[in-house]
Amino acid sequence: MELRLVHRIRLDAAGDTRAPGGAITVALCGTWSHDGDCRWPHQTRVVERGGALVVDLSVTCPPEDEPEVRRLVQAALAGGVLEDPDGRRTTWELVR
Repeated sequence: MELRLVHRIRLDAAGDTRAPGGAITVALCGTWSHDGDCRWPHQTRVVERGGALVVDLSVTCPPEDEPEVRRLVQAALAGGVLEDPDGRRTTWELVR
């Protein structure tokens, strides 16, 4: 099944807009650079709207995995931080 999740975040001033998508990939795959296919193939798009960033995620997963996928994505975005391989830290706030 195709699952679409949309969240709004407020990124720190110097933040990398790719970081929330990276956090989602780490949550769903364990790392953002892995061999083979993702357990749950996904695509994340981030666009600016109304002073916030909209994180629009499409995930393919079996229906029985939907609760786990939702929980992992929510936790990744609510955590509000990602450090990239170069040590650059990006933080954000989940907007309700």
